[in-house]
Amino acid sequence: MLSVFLACDDPYAAADFMTERCGWRLVFATPRDSGDRLACVALGDAEVMLGTSAEEFLPAESRQHRGAGVSVYVRLPAATQDIAAVHRRHADAGVVTGPLSRRPWGEQAFDAVICGYKYLITQEPGPAD
Repeated sequence: MLSVFLACDDPYAAADFMTERCGWRLVFATPRDSGDRLACVALGDAEVMLGTSAEEFLPAESRQHRGAGVSVYVRLPAATQDIAAVHRRHADAGVVTGPLSRRPWGEQAFDAVICGYKYLITQEPGPAD
C-alpha cells in the first residue's frame, strides 16, 4: 500500500474539515499536543496522511506552490459507496471543481481541491454499467 503525506497548516483542522464536511472518516490522529502532529483520513479504502507544513516538510519558498503537480487519485470500489452522494457532500463543502461525469476510461469521477491539494475521486463501473 502506498500512503501519501500532505503538508497542512493544521492537520487536525484539515482532518476535521474532511470528515465533518466532506464525509471522509478519521483513521487515526496523534494527540493534538504531541510533537508529531499527524492525522490520517480515508475515503473508501484510500488513506491520506495529513502532516504539518513545518519548514522541514514545506520550506517557506515552496509554500505558494503547495500542491503543485500533486493529484490524489481516490478510487471507490463499485457498490461500496454511492459516488453521487459523495459528490454532493463534497459540493456542499464547496470543494468540487469539476462535475461528476463518466470519464473516457469508463469511471464516474469528479475533481475537488481540499486544503490546496487536487483530488480526482472516481468509482469503477458496477456490473450493470
